[in-house]
Amino acid sequence: MKKGEDQQSSGFLRYIILLLSCVALFGNMFIFDQPALLKEQIMQTYSPIYGEHLTSFYFSFMYSFYSIPNIILPLVGGFMSDIFGYRKMSIIFMFFVILGQGFLYFGSSVGNFKYMIMGRFMFGLGGESLFVASSIIINKWFVGKELSFANALNLSLIRSATVLGTYVSPRIAEKSGMTTAFGVGFGITLISGAALLILNFIDSYTEILQKRNLQKTEGLLDNSIQVMDFKELVKQIFEDIGTFPKIFWILTLIMTTFYTSVLIFISFSSGIIIDLWLPADAPIEQNQEVAGELMGIPYLCCTFLSPFVGLMVDKVGQRIKFLAIGCALVFLGLVLMLLFYPIFCMLTLGLSYALFASTIWTSIAFVQNLTIQRGTAFGVMNSVQNFAFFLMPLFIAFISAEASSQVSVVLFFLILACVSLIIAIYLYIEDRNRLVSLNSNDQKKLMNYVNNQKEDGEEFEEEEIIETK
Repeated sequence: MKKGEDQQSSGFLRYIILLLSCVALFGNMFIFDQPALLKEQIMQTYSPIYGEHLTSFYFSFMYSFYSIPNIILPLVGGFMSDIFGYRKMSIIFMFFVILGQGFLYFGSSVGNFKYMIMGRFMFGLGGESLFVASSIIINKWFVGKELSFANALNLSLIRSATVLGTYVSPRIAEKSGMTTAFGVGFGITLISGAALLILNFIDSYTEILQKRNLQKTEGLLDNSIQVMDFKELVKQIFEDIGTFPKIFWILTLIMTTFYTSVLIFISFSSGIIIDLWLPADAPIEQNQEVAGELMGIPYLCCTFLSPFVGLMVDKVGQRIKFLAIGCALVFLGLVLMLLFYPIFCMLTLGLSYALFASTIWTSIAFVQNLTIQRGTAFGVMNSVQNFAFFLMPLFIAFISAEASSQVSVVLFFLILACVSLIIAIYLYIEDRNRLVSLNSNDQKKLMNYVNNQKEDGEEFEEEEIIETK
């Protein structure tokens, strides 16, 4: 390579990296919803052992034990990725994902529900943090070069794992048993682990070649291992967080309210659809099958639409407008749930999800200084989001218990959608104070602006923003 160039210059290699990143996350997405998809089999298997009430309680632990550690771990994992290197940390995260699914598979094979819960906890130790590490490497290779398209294509491919799991897991369990379905999930995580090892090898080798050619290293995270005690670690995390600009926190809030109003709604939509739209005299299995098919529509839409949305964002910019349109479409979709058959709601939510998810992570890349704090920034966002994901089901359970109809639950999500839209408007106002707007389609100018912030927090004047050659 010529001096001044980096490893992102090879388009073919960049997309090999992207493909391997997707495969590395594929197993994570495939196994995440397996307990929910196989709930009936789990209840039938363990109710005679533990009783129906205790089995239902244990089943809820399979998701609670995943969510609780992820209130903190993505933040710590992101910071550790900045300090120790994303490659080293990604292997550790993947180890916990594989180990967790292995424990789930083993627990199912020996009929021990507690081992299965332990497996989900281990999965939680690595699952969300693995996404943080993946976000770091994608941003490293694609920043300034089709970053929105890369993130959207990554989202599309890994969401196809969710769709595949929704279709495959129940059918495997029906034909060969629940344990076999968990075993298939374990096998897929092993394939993802192999893809991660290949990815890290390619990424590491290109860095070695770059060091040889440049005879110096700029902006690499794996140059050394720094050892610090716990107090120093916590202090450094909070010092980094204290440097995050206001617009970062606005983006964090809009992401949290949007994903809560969409993803949590989709998770609870089966009961809402059955209560509001499906015939009460139909067999429950039939209603669950119809509701399950409707639940998959948003993810299917996201799978097909996200790459096109990402490519469009790279070409035209207008990131804040896309975020705002996504928030408005959520509100519209939830209104449609109350007025028309759910397919219209789910299609609208799928479009909104594709617009928003293809834009939000790229927007963060053009706010934070990725060379220094990208892992911590992504970790903060995931931690805040998981805290909301932990609380929202409790609120929804309370509303469902107090209200006589699922309409109240939909109204609650409508309020969340309104909040996200208001935050989007505030984001637009705040963005006007930046010298280079997030709506700009000039990615190189955006990165120059971000990376040339003065250390005292002051912004460079317009003439100080140098175009990347």
